[in-house]
Amino acid sequence: MSMDTPLLTTLVRSLHLDIRRQLLAELQAAGHPTLTAVHMYVFQSPGPDGARPTELAARTNMTKQAMNHILARLERDKYLDRVPAPLDGRGTVLRLTERGRDVERIMVEGSYRMERDWAKLLGRDRVEELRQAIRELDAVATDAP
Repeated sequence: MSMDTPLLTTLVRSLHLDIRRQLLAELQAAGHPTLTAVHMYVFQSPGPDGARPTELAARTNMTKQAMNHILARLERDKYLDRVPAPLDGRGTVLRLTERGRDVERIMVEGSYRMERDWAKLLGRDRVEELRQAIRELDAVATDAP
């Protein structure tokens, strides 16, 4: 590979940043101006509803302390509540409020819109091939220590 060829990791990171920028702009335009890109990780699929804060921290590759700081802000801004875990009175799980469900809806709809745009640009078959290739890479990455 020549030095003129961009690294695949650089291209993936650039696309990730563009996706975050677009979704954040949509969220802010829809009445969520205090949200930042880091808040979006809480709402990404499969979403926080019913998850424990420690599980969400692991899923997003954050420390428990950093996640608790983010959750405190989202709770204060009425996006979610922490409630006692149904089977374990000592633990807590997260429950989205109506405001939090709105954020989740906007992110899902925005993601589907981007996929439709990519399909128009690349064709459905190529988008599905890309999805499969990324799934395969993700499976390997998930299995890595």
